[in-house]
Amino acid sequence: MMMHVNTTTSNGTEDASQSTPSSGRQTPFRIAIVDNDRLVLGLLASFLDKQPHLTVDWTANSGRSGIDAYHRSLCGTAPAADLIVTDIAMHGMSGLEMCSMIRFEDDHTPILGATSYDPQMYATKALAAGMQGIVAKEDLERLRESIATLLDGSRLPMRDGVFFDSPQQAFARLQTDGKPALLNLSENERTVMDYLSQGMLTPDIAMLMDVSPSTVKTYVSRATRKLGVGNRREAVAEWLRITNL
Repeated sequence: MMMHVNTTTSNGTEDASQSTPSSGRQTPFRIAIVDNDRLVLGLLASFLDKQPHLTVDWTANSGRSGIDAYHRSLCGTAPAADLIVTDIAMHGMSGLEMCSMIRFEDDHTPILGATSYDPQMYATKALAAGMQGIVAKEDLERLRESIATLLDGSRLPMRDGVFFDSPQQAFARLQTDGKPALLNLSENERTVMDYLSQGMLTPDIAMLMDVSPSTVKTYVSRATRKLGVGNRREAVAEWLRITNL
């Protein structure tokens, strides 16, 4: 994907010193980036790593690997990010799914969505998933400003008079809503539900996963129960609902 970037300030000059967090912190803020486009991932990492007061500690190229890196940071085996920037539309686990799973556990790390499309297309879904904002990937100036705002503890506007939740507000709301069903499913159960939602049949799924058809049926049965529905058709409908938020 070709990404045309805008790095100029409002007066038309390039200035990497603008839009930096105003806190008196001496060490750089640690940024994590998740994007399944390796070219874009590299461009974003290079840009943010050059900003004063910021350093990119880890990157991931899928929602699942982003979750894994986040959990490693909790165990001290990977750096703990002060802010996560994530793509929205990714194969497998989307950035929205990844965000809702992290936010259910985390009440302090801001998560900023980034998209190649009009951010307003995803604003409502980003809010529901617990994100603190969403920006266009190619607008690097807005990305930099948004990161600085969030690291200063302020909230980003969603539309006129409406702001995205803070991490604490989003965490509290998701706790009230209940544990996301996605967290309950195993990797194999998630994979089966992804295939079923694409209209695939049990024998084809079994061949792709290199398991028996009866094993696929077991995964479907478990996923159906965990999703709180009564049959395969309802499970697929519920899976499509929660994965599209």
